[in-house]
Amino acid sequence: MIIKSLEIEYDGSKKIFNFDENFNLIHSRNNSVGKSTLLRYIFFSLGYNIPGTKKIKFHKSVVTCSFQTQKGLFITRRENEIITLKTPYSEHTFILPTDEIELQSIIWNTNNVLLLQNILGAIYMDQEKGWTLLNRGVVIGSIRFNIEELIQGLSNRDVSELKEKRIATEIELKKYRQLLNLIHYKEHLAKTTNTIAFPNYSSELENKIELLLLDKKNLENDIKSLEEVKKENLNFTNFIEKMKITVFDSKTGSTIPVNKNTINHFNDNQTYIDTRYNMLKINLSKINTELLKLKEEFNTSRNLVDVQSEIEKFDAQIANISVNPNSIQRIIEQLNMNNKIIKKEINAKTTINNSVVNNMHKSILKYAKKLGVEDVIDVQSNYIFTSDLKSLSGAVLHKIVFCFKMAYITEIQKVLDIKLPIVLDSPSGREVDQKNIQETMNILLEDFSLNQVIIASIFSYNNLHPLKKIEIKQSLLESEKDLFE
Repeated sequence: MIIKSLEIEYDGSKKIFNFDENFNLIHSRNNSVGKSTLLRYIFFSLGYNIPGTKKIKFHKSVVTCSFQTQKGLFITRRENEIITLKTPYSEHTFILPTDEIELQSIIWNTNNVLLLQNILGAIYMDQEKGWTLLNRGVVIGSIRFNIEELIQGLSNRDVSELKEKRIATEIELKKYRQLLNLIHYKEHLAKTTNTIAFPNYSSELENKIELLLLDKKNLENDIKSLEEVKKENLNFTNFIEKMKITVFDSKTGSTIPVNKNTINHFNDNQTYIDTRYNMLKINLSKINTELLKLKEEFNTSRNLVDVQSEIEKFDAQIANISVNPNSIQRIIEQLNMNNKIIKKEINAKTTINNSVVNNMHKSILKYAKKLGVEDVIDVQSNYIFTSDLKSLSGAVLHKIVFCFKMAYITEIQKVLDIKLPIVLDSPSGREVDQKNIQETMNILLEDFSLNQVIIASIFSYNNLHPLKKIEIKQSLLESEKDLFE
């Protein structure tokens, strides 16, 4: 994938940023002028749940991104949570975050959900957390990365049944731990008087729910009607064009073909229908969200009846509990043991005889040697699952993270059969001197010269070539006039 351009409209300003297919440097002499914001905008335009910054609220922006794929030129246009994707053969509108995976599957040309959920953590190193995110944790905002899930996706290892067992075991653990807490409560139970009163507004909530359900039904009917209209319009134009009907223009003496481009107001009507359809979908999504919230409130309100007497009943019931705490503790210990066994089974199914794990480990060692940090890496292939980051200093961790990310990218590219963009935010931080940075840039030149690389930094990287520099002088959306003042 190659990011071709990014157009940002915000607060009356509009600017287009063009990118080269090789190395790109978003540069400024000072920090906090918008370099990181521009990188975030790229992934925001691709449908990711990327948070804005203090200066720019992304949900108030309109951002358009064009990018080249093996299937041709794709264009996304995002306004708040509505994103339209144009491809060489179709056009789709998505509502985020509900349709995020569906959107990503088209962008990255894969239905592998585990892979889709972890691509961003491999190709994007955010300046705040990206250079410390080794194999598990937060990429940015609420987006997370997990090495086990990535490997399971890359190698098509299905561990869903084991995961369900682990979840069921953890639920049982919670139940028995709560029971143990009740036994402790019984031991320390003291009679108390509570006068807390809760309003009973179940009837009011029921009325609101009924009204929303009625609105929902009406919206669904309207959406269905519009879908039928869109289908009928398409069938009509296809029929007309197949008939090859023409009309005679008496003024010019020429014939005019009848199609969707020559029928007056056809495109205007179609645009109106599409816009109306999108707005109805948004309203329906809002109603569904509000219904879910009201139903939760309603269920809660039904339980808040005569709380004081219920607590008294509860205390009386707890006082009558006759359970041996030692037995409960033994059950908890057994469940903990079962949970550990299931985790080992998941790990075994993920890693044993898995070429992805071995190849990833070899790549990590390869890049670690180039960066002079191979001595901190265990020769065992399970090092890629390490959680021991405390022993790594800032500079060493920075290099190790880089090695891991390049290994992830290498394996993902094999599966997707594409070249991924690599986006690095402020690679010169965390006690890393320019010599070390030069070494990481050399790796990009040697092994990732066919990838598009986008770097944001206050430093120049003249060894990268060909290098397109995007200069930000004062602010991200500064005008061309501002650049020369």
